[in-house]
Order: sequence, then C-alpha cells, then structure tokens
Amino acid sequence: MTSVSNSPSFDLSRIRRAPPQSSSARPFVGAAAALAVTLPHALGLGLIAFAPFAQMMPVSVLALWSAALPGALMTLFARGRGVVYAPSTAVALLFGGMLALVMRAGAAHAITVGQALAITGLFVALGFFMQWLIGRAHLAGLARFIPLSVTQGFSAGVGLSLVLTQVHNAMGAGSWQWQPGLLWHLGMAGLVVVLSWVLQQLWPRFPSLLAALLLVSVPVLWLAPPGLLQLAATPHDLILPPLPDWSGAPWWPVIRQAGVPLITLSLLMAVVNALEVLVFHQQMETEHRVRTSPDDVLQRESALSALCALVGMIPASTSTSRSRTALAYTGTPTVRVGQWHALVLLAVALTGHLWLHWLPLAALAGALVVAGVRMVPAAMWRVPDTTKRRTAWGQSWLVAALFALSGGAMALLAGLAVSTVVLLRTSGAHVIRRMHLQGRLRSRHLRCARAEAWLAGHMTRVAVFELQGIMSFGVAALVVDQVRHHLAGHQCVILDASRVPSWDETGYARLRALAHELHDRGIALLISGVHGFHAQAMDDLQPFADLDRALEWAEEQLLLDCPPEARRADTSGSLLGDLGEGMPEQARLALEIGMVTRRYPPDALIICSGDQDRRLMLVQEGLVTLSTAESAGQGLRLASIGPGVVFGEMAFLNGIARTAYAHAGAGSALVSTLEWEVFNAWSGAYPEAALGFMKELARMGIRRLGATSQELRAAME
Repeated sequence: MTSVSNSPSFDLSRIRRAPPQSSSARPFVGAAAALAVTLPHALGLGLIAFAPFAQMMPVSVLALWSAALPGALMTLFARGRGVVYAPSTAVALLFGGMLALVMRAGAAHAITVGQALAITGLFVALGFFMQWLIGRAHLAGLARFIPLSVTQGFSAGVGLSLVLTQVHNAMGAGSWQWQPGLLWHLGMAGLVVVLSWVLQQLWPRFPSLLAALLLVSVPVLWLAPPGLLQLAATPHDLILPPLPDWSGAPWWPVIRQAGVPLITLSLLMAVVNALEVLVFHQQMETEHRVRTSPDDVLQRESALSALCALVGMIPASTSTSRSRTALAYTGTPTVRVGQWHALVLLAVALTGHLWLHWLPLAALAGALVVAGVRMVPAAMWRVPDTTKRRTAWGQSWLVAALFALSGGAMALLAGLAVSTVVLLRTSGAHVIRRMHLQGRLRSRHLRCARAEAWLAGHMTRVAVFELQGIMSFGVAALVVDQVRHHLAGHQCVILDASRVPSWDETGYARLRALAHELHDRGIALLISGVHGFHAQAMDDLQPFADLDRALEWAEEQLLLDCPPEARRADTSGSLLGDLGEGMPEQARLALEIGMVTRRYPPDALIICSGDQDRRLMLVQEGLVTLSTAESAGQGLRLASIGPGVVFGEMAFLNGIARTAYAHAGAGSALVSTLEWEVFNAWSGAYPEAALGFMKELARMGIRRLGATSQELRAAME
C-alpha cells in the first residue's frame, strides 16, 4: 500500500481564494440583531394570523409563544450553521388564512379556540407532510437549477414585503386616515430607521437595530401624550398557550364546507416554504461555503414543523430575514446564533406580560423597515454596467416586486418562469456549437483523385450545423431561425445532433416543418447522430447514424452532377488505376501480372487488425470499409474506400502490423492485391517506373493525410 508521504504534493500558493469571512462579532450580537427583527415580526404576523381569536383571548400571547416554542424546538433538533429558526412570513399568513376559513366554517357550531387550532393544525401538518415528501423523493436538489437572479429576488422580496406591510399599516397607526397619533407613529418609525443607520455606520459590529429600538421607545413614551401611540399588547397576566381540542372539534362540517380551500392552502404552503428554505441554503453554499443536503434539510424541518402545527403553533422553519440579519453582524455562520436567539426569545415569551404593553408598535414598524431593507442583497441596489448583468438585475427586481406585492405564490410562479426563460436563453445561445458553411468538412469515403478534386470545389453547397444541449420547444425554434439566416446558395443542410441528449415533441415538429420548408426550396435536410427512441420518432426525416454517413450521402448526391470521366479513377482499364499514371506500358503490364484480384462477398473480412502481411490493396469495384471491429457494421468506421483507392499502404511500406479491420461493403468488392516481394523484384527490373509508382503512392497518402488534417482542424475550431 502506498503511504501518504509518497503521494504527490501540489503547490497551492498561486491559487486565488476568496478572503476569509470576518467573525469579529460574538454570536450573541447577531442573535440580538435577529431578535430585533423577530420581535416586531412575530407580533405583527401573530396579530394577523390569530386575528379570529381577538375577541376570545390576548392574541399577542399566542404570537410570542408561536415564535418562541417552535423556534426553540427547531434549534434543538435541526441545528444549522448560521440558521435562525422562526415562523416565516408566508407560513404565518397562510396559517392565518386557514384559521379564518376554519373559524367561518365552524361558526354555526360554536367552535372554540382549541377546536379551531386542532383542525387548522391538522391541515398545516398535511402541508408540511407534502414538503417532507419533496425531500423524501429527492426533489429538493432541483432548487440548484434556480438561477442566482431568482434566489436574490426571493430574498429581496421577503425584505420588501416587510417594508410594504409596515407602510400599509401606517407604521403601526392602523390606517393612513388622519388622526392625532399618525404623525407620532411616522416620526417614531423614522427615528428608529435613521438612528439605526447612524449607529450602523459608527459601529458596524454593534446591534444597532435593537439599540435604536430601545433608545427611541423610552423617551417617546415619556414625551407622547397618553393614548396617542398604539402599543404592542394590552396589560395581562402570564398566560400559557392553549392546547388543541381534538375530541370536540366539528370535523365533518368544516371539512365539507372548507376542505378543498384548506388542502389548496396546504399545498401552497408546502411549495412556497420549501422553496424559501432551499433558496436560503443555496445562498449559504454559494456565499459562505456551508454545504448541506437539501433533501435532509427539508425532511428534518418538515417533521418538526408538522409537530408544531399539531400542538396549535405556527410552524417555524429556516427564517431568511433573521438569518441574514444575524449574518450581517457575525460574518461567519455559527450554530451559536440560533441557540442564543431561541433562548432569549423564550425569555421574552415568559416575561412579555410584564413589558409588552409598554412597547410602541411604531418602534417595531421602524425596526421591520430597517430589517427589510437590509435583506435586499447589496448588489441589487447598484445598476450593473453590462447588458447581461442588467438583464439578471431586472429579473431579480421582477421576482422581488411580485413577492412583495402579491405574495409568495405569484413570486414562485414568476421565479419558475424566469428560471425557465434563463435556461432556454442560455441553452439557445449555445445550441449551435459550430457552423461549417464553406465546405471544409468531408466524409471518410475515399475516392479517386479526379472525384476528390471535383468535390473539393462543390462541397460549399453543403452546410453543417453541430448542435448541443437539450432540444426543447424554444431551443428548436432558435435552431430553425439560425439555419434560415445562414443559408446562402446551399443545397443540403446537415444537423449533427450527436451532442443532443434529449428532444421533445415540439422539437420534432419544428424539424419536420423546416424539412418541408427546405424541400419546397429544393434543399435537402439531413439529421445525424440520433439513436434509439429519437431515431424512431424522426424516421420520416431519414436520420443518419453519424455525421460521416450524412456527409457521404451528400457527397454522393453531388457526384450525380459530376462528369462521368471525373468519377472514374483511370479510363485505361489498368488494375493500377492512378498508381499506373505515366508508367510505361511494359512496366505496368509486368507489375499487373504479379497482382492477384479477388471478389469478396458482402461484409466479408478482407484483413484483420494485427496481421503482419505486407500486401497493398487496391479497390477495383464496390466499397471496402475500414473499422475498429472484427464484425461488419460494428465499431467505429475509420474510412470507406472507393474504386481506384488503395489501402494497407503502411503495412506494405514499413512492414508494421495492420491497425484496422477491412470488410467488403454492402455489395461485393473487387480488390487487387500486390505483395511486397513481387513489387521488390519488379522495382529491380524497372527502377524508374518504381520511382513513379512510389511518388503516386505518396501523393495518395498526402491527399488522405490532408483530408484528415482538415477534418481535425474543423473539429478543433
């Protein structure tokens, strides 16, 4: 076994690495900053979600407990680096919508708080079970196909939704209708925003948001006239969260009246929340190099969230707003931030009845505005200087605007639409790998010198387009447009699809329509490199196995216009063909006497790879195929030898072993053989003729080498 010390070492000093993330702030500072977002967020969303219970109990109690207990449970068992767990905006709002449906459906049955929590919790748990199925089916990895512009748009959309919610609520005043306390609310929220920005500039690693919240709330409460400011809660004693009542709930009446809407909201909750969680963890991987299994994350969080729903709480999950706020202070992702946040929030829930009624909603609204603005990625505040980046920048703002204005469902659809468009545009931009419009590509079918010379001047009629990537509906349309645009006097178009792994029905339809269009213009359309199911689906287009065979077919069609004398190797009837050009008749006849001519049946084996004989082969009639396989029709076709062309010259001249197999073509092949010993004896008697023979043989080899070099050059460009 090779020891570690013997393994090669690499000098990594020249490799550029991203600068290490700063971690000068303590985890508690990040937790405090996240708490400054959680407190107003939990109260604001809790008041909305539990609004149907407003006449039955202090809903601020449920809001705080729903933020504290599920977050603590997730922190204890889910434990993610840099992740702060709390109810997300989308989940809280959907929870409130489901609770309102249950309360309306059960109003005729005098439904209680516990009964409503039981029914709502069951349907919410169903939603998170669907989210668990996404992870269990290993579909979470599909989020990696979402472009960065969409993930940034989601992050910005969550932040903008926080800002717009506070603006809609008039910064805690309730409405924009004129009232004496409106200016106090606007001014107090503005002070929190300005003071937080100033403190952030002076001490970047200080929890400026929480400090601004406290510094503004205390003096304003002392200066403001009584009754002008809306407070976060009314005075009350310590109240524990109510438990669901599973036994007395009116299950059937509620399900019969609101079952379908509840299931719809459950599915929407699963998709939107799963996407928000996966997008954040994808950002953690790209920005902070924290790698997690998206399927494991979804399964773990879904199970715990379903448990929270069944006990009557708003489920917690990965909170983008709190997590990014904490990361802005800590720099480096750490588990301690989530632990401190959960611990302090539990203390807030236990002591909230003592001080919550002294906290103005305006100060909380200002804190949420600051948190929302900070959630927008810094790159989105600057207009890029290149067209490509401006396009991605516009996509980010489109997704963010839809998220903020219409909620997560529309943003989800917009994100999927943008992702699809980006994928199609990227695929379409590179779908044509190369274009060969000047006739430089040739098949491996070797012909006599006259035919090769004639084809060299007429292959400009053949256009070859090399395709790559998935040929879907939009991509196929781009290919068709490019083919139409670049055709200029061509009589044959070859689409090489050997690098296309998949087609759809629209792609087939596009190609058929193009084939009919070109046929009406007298242009042939060939497609090569398709196999299996795709070849069967395009059977009416006569697909070819590879580009070489398609080029061979095009060459044969061009040769139909070639003069008959140019298509034949030598009109003298000599067995030597072009090799005997300029040779004295006596010398030529003397050499031909020593040659052996034999007719091989279709697919017959002529020579084998590895043979040591020194025979020179010259095709008189039919075709001979050189390949890498012993069986005819298998392996890689190296060349197709036509009448008047020799093969086996390397073994003939150097005595090396054969490097390929030779088979007769689909028809019989007539092949003449010249042994090295016969040629050696003949060259002694006719040295000048032998010199001419070698020159012609060398000229054939050079012509063949030139064709190979041209093919290689075209492939490398």
